[in-house]
Amino acid sequence: MKNILFYFLCVLFFFNVKAQEKKTTPTEQNVALVQPDGRRFRDIVKEKYTNDNVYIGATTSYKETEGPLGDILKNEFSYITPANDFKQTSIHPKPGVWDWEASDGWIAFAKKNNQAVRIHGPISPQCSKWARKDHRTAQELEENLKEYMTALCQRYNDVENVIWMDVVNETVDPDGSWKKALPGLKWEMPWEKMGYVKTPPEFKHLGGEIPKYIIDAFTIANKEAPNIKLVINQHLGMEPAAWNKVKDMVRYLRSLGLRVDGIGWQAHIKLIKDDPSQWETNSINTNELSALISWAHQNDLDFHVTENNIHAKLEDELNEEEHSVIYSGIIKTLLEHRDNGVVTWNLWTLNTTDHKTTRIKKVKVGLWNRQLGVNKSYYEVQSLLENPPKSK
Repeated sequence: MKNILFYFLCVLFFFNVKAQEKKTTPTEQNVALVQPDGRRFRDIVKEKYTNDNVYIGATTSYKETEGPLGDILKNEFSYITPANDFKQTSIHPKPGVWDWEASDGWIAFAKKNNQAVRIHGPISPQCSKWARKDHRTAQELEENLKEYMTALCQRYNDVENVIWMDVVNETVDPDGSWKKALPGLKWEMPWEKMGYVKTPPEFKHLGGEIPKYIIDAFTIANKEAPNIKLVINQHLGMEPAAWNKVKDMVRYLRSLGLRVDGIGWQAHIKLIKDDPSQWETNSINTNELSALISWAHQNDLDFHVTENNIHAKLEDELNEEEHSVIYSGIIKTLLEHRDNGVVTWNLWTLNTTDHKTTRIKKVKVGLWNRQLGVNKSYYEVQSLLENPPKSK
């Protein structure tokens, strides 16, 4: 009996310790942040980049804005991109269901802290389970898309802080094919079920057709959001087949009289063996990034790095030298183009955390560590902002 009682007490103690550990997670507590040396990013940008061509921002979820991550966001950044709170899956996941609490909260946060906003609410694979059900019809999807995009644009078009809006995201696979609808609830593009529209041969990289959902989304955004700049966001690396299709997508939409104001590259850099999204490889390198930015500016497009972070193996979490080279390389390349058009950079992971939705154990590396102290990458970015490279 004593052994059973002792075992029971040990179990209680173990779970109590775990509960206390959870309670003291830095991102969930009002911890006292230690201010980094030097000036805050937003102060540097305000003084040194007065032509409104450079925006340095970051991301978190709305539920974290009341904690220390929210403090970092408002102290360091004059530009923000709410993570997932403006997406279809959050606002209008199925017919008759609407939820504006988090998105409206973000607008209030931006106004209070004098921050520019890029709405990350594109028509994309990141959509509700309702939309991804295999039996969902083209008509049902079209109605949901129209309701969601129309309401989103109308609600925020007149908000002065909202500068950009991602209209579509992850439409093209690395091989240059259109992202498809797939069976099940995996990562897919259910909106593809809405069908295709034939395209003229001069837009050869489109392959003779373009998904109807892309045209519909831009048609609605053009009509209902005349005050917001409209962006195409793209993932993975610098694959020529994919980006040639994105470029022809811009040209084709403009040929229809539709406005496209910017292109975005997600910039999730993955330091995992055999992953295609490596830095300074044939897939992703500064020369190709620079060429893409130049093309954007030559075609009257803002260029956005939209979701920059680093995915690393657990054992490489503290390899700050390697991480800082990546972050500084991207920032340096953007700043070299600052005099030719708008360049924006958005940090997708503020502080290093475990990557939970993955097959293998890895971490997402930010500019702050797990304890919310800054790392070498932070100071490299700060130094580049203070002492920018020569403009191209």
